[in-house]
Amino acid sequence: MKKILFVLAGLLLGLSASQAQERYSSGGHNSKPKNNASGFDPQRIVIGGGLSLGFANSTFMAGISPMVGYKLTNNLLAGVSLGYLYYRDGQYKQYYNTTTNRYETSALQSSMVSPGAWVRYNVFNQFFVQVQYEHHFSSTRWTDAARVAGGSGKEKVSIRYDLPSLLVGAGYRLPVSERISMYIGLYYDVLQNQTTKTVTSSNGWYQGTVASPYYGSIQPVIGFGIGF
Repeated sequence: MKKILFVLAGLLLGLSASQAQERYSSGGHNSKPKNNASGFDPQRIVIGGGLSLGFANSTFMAGISPMVGYKLTNNLLAGVSLGYLYYRDGQYKQYYNTTTNRYETSALQSSMVSPGAWVRYNVFNQFFVQVQYEHHFSSTRWTDAARVAGGSGKEKVSIRYDLPSLLVGAGYRLPVSERISMYIGLYYDVLQNQTTKTVTSSNGWYQGTVASPYYGSIQPVIGFGIGF
């Protein structure tokens, strides 16, 4: 992970200062552009991302994944991203509440925040390749029958964990206008077989294995961008 971050930092710090260019004013005198030591050009900023939405029966899912970056060259771009995914199952499970002496239904709610960094290279025409590192912080919670010794009624249960992923893939850019474009891609998490872990619920009653959200499949991506 450190190597990936160091590479990205090197790319971002590699922005060279723009070379001074001579020009003539209307009076015929030599003049130079305003001094900009950093070489930063706002026109080279890129903004993009995607949205996801799904629901079926008692489940609902919504996500957003904004990204911002900078064109280091005409073909090389790098930047950061921040993904958020929310999932809810309103009929997750039934449990027996010893306080009310009846079965009750518990909903499960899960959220995942995924900060990341990415590098994209335009290969030819509108085709590109991309590498994106993400670190996922997940929190899942539901209500269940009290399990602790001497407990009664119900209790809140949660599972928290974090996992990395490294998406490698390729895609195609579809220009909509001079600055706006749509892009589609296919990505694969090359770390997924190395990042599974066993987690235990807050009450110690449930245990299971979790993995990358991209585990076991190629991930399709559809997004929109400005400046890409």
